[in-house]
Amino acid sequence: MSRQLSFNPQKEYELIEYPGRVVNPDRMIATLGGIINVSKVLGDEVKRLALHFHPENPYNKPTFGDCTDKTGVLLSITVRRHKKDKQRPPEYFVRVLGHCSRSFTFETLCDFQYLPLWSTPKSDNANAAQELTFALDQLKPRDTTDLDFFKRRHSQLLALPELFTHVDTVYAGTHRIDPSEDGQHEVLGVQSKSSYDNQGVVSFNMVDSFPTQADSQNLKRLKVKYVSDEQLALVKKLFDDCPIWTRIALQYESGLTNDKLKCITPSLAFYFSNGPWRTLYVRFGYDPRKDFNSRYYQTFDFRLRFSTGLSEFVYAKKFVKQRRAANAPFAPIEDRVSDLVQDIDYPYFDEHKLPRSRQCMLRYCDVRMTRIQEMLEKIPTPLTGAVCNERTGWLPPGFDAQVRQIVCASISELLRNHYRKENLTAEVEAVTQVDEDDEDEAEDEETQEEDMDLDESQAMSNSEQYVDNDIEQLFDNITS
Repeated sequence: MSRQLSFNPQKEYELIEYPGRVVNPDRMIATLGGIINVSKVLGDEVKRLALHFHPENPYNKPTFGDCTDKTGVLLSITVRRHKKDKQRPPEYFVRVLGHCSRSFTFETLCDFQYLPLWSTPKSDNANAAQELTFALDQLKPRDTTDLDFFKRRHSQLLALPELFTHVDTVYAGTHRIDPSEDGQHEVLGVQSKSSYDNQGVVSFNMVDSFPTQADSQNLKRLKVKYVSDEQLALVKKLFDDCPIWTRIALQYESGLTNDKLKCITPSLAFYFSNGPWRTLYVRFGYDPRKDFNSRYYQTFDFRLRFSTGLSEFVYAKKFVKQRRAANAPFAPIEDRVSDLVQDIDYPYFDEHKLPRSRQCMLRYCDVRMTRIQEMLEKIPTPLTGAVCNERTGWLPPGFDAQVRQIVCASISELLRNHYRKENLTAEVEAVTQVDEDDEDEAEDEETQEEDMDLDESQAMSNSEQYVDNDIEQLFDNITS
C-alpha cells in the first residue's frame, strides 16, 4: 500500500533511450560526445544525437538518435518491508520527480564500424600465430607537435570505403511482382496506393483499346467536390469541340480553378502518360490512332537552353508560381518587356512572342505560327487502312526537330531586334545629351551641326555592328 505521494510537475527532464546496459555513466556520456555535446543537442530542436561506439576511434560512423514527442513522468518508488514481521504488507513511497515532453530514441540502422587493427606475429617466427593490435597512434599524429609522424613508415594500410551509407532509415515500402511479366524474371515493383490523381492514366500502345467511359468512383467525386452542373457542362462542351486538350488550355478556356478541373477531367477524359499524345487529356471514346486529324493535337515538347540574355525574360514555371504565392514582384518582366513575354497561364505560343516558361508542353495547333500550320496541312493523307507510328504518331520523322528550329529562329530574331532597338536608343540619347551640353559653347553652329551628324551616324553604325556581333554570340546556345 502507498503511504506517501508527492508531485513536482514543474521540473522537466530529457529522456535518452540509450541502446545498451549502462554500467559506467561517464563512459556512456563519452559515447554521446560528452556532456557539452549532449547539452548542445538538447538545446536544439533539429539536431540529432550521435552515438559513437568507439569515441576515440575516428574510423566509424555513429548511429543517430531522433527526437520524438513523447510524454512521460519520472517516478521514484521506495519499498519498505518489515524485517521482523514478514507477514505485514510492504509500504510504498511514491514521488513524482518531474516530467518529460520528448525523447531521443535510437531506432535507425547502424553502419559498419571500422577499427584500425593491424595483424602482427606474436614472435619472430614467420609461421607464428598472428594477433591484432590497435594501431591508431601509428595512423594519426598524437598531437600538433608530433612531427615524427611524417617520418614513420606504415607497414600496413587501412582500407576504408570512400563513403559510408547515405541513409540510415528503414524503407517501409512493400514490393510486388510486376503483372506485365510472366513471373520468371522476378521483377519487383513498388506498390503504390491507388489515388484519385493516378486514375485514368493510360500508356500508349498500338494494341490495347483505350477507355470509353469514366470510372464510377470518379463520377461520385463530382458530388463530393461540389462541382456544379454548369461547370461540368462547360468542360464537356470543350471536349465536344476538341477531343484532346492540355491541362493549362482547359483551365484557360474554361476559367475554372485547377482543383475543380482535377475533379471534372477524370470523368470526361483519360490521360496519356507516354506516346505522341503524352501529357494530354483525350475524350473518352476517341482513338487518335484512327483519326489523321489528331496530328494537330500531338504533343510538342519545347525547351529552352539559353544564357543570361534570355533568362532575364523567361523564368521557370515553378519560380513564377512561388513568387505569385508569396505576392513578390519579379521585375524585369513587370516593367520592361511586359508586352514581349507571354503570361505563365497562357496556353498558346504566339508569333513574335517569347514562350511562357523554359519548358512548354503544347499541342501543335497551339503553336500559332503560319509556317508551322502550313507544314501540318501539307502532310500527305495516308492510304486507307494505314496506322500511325507508335513514336511519331501521324507526323513524319524529324518533324518536331524542324518545328523547334523554326521556333528558336523566331525567338532569336525577336531578341535581336529588342536588343538592337534598346542599344540604339541608348546611344542616340547619349549623343543628344552631349549635343545639348555643348550647344552654348559652340562658336560655329553650322560646323557643329555637321560634326553632330557625323558623330551620330558613326555612333549608330558602331552600335549596330557591336550589337550584331554581341547578339550573334549570345544566341548561339539557344537550342531546343
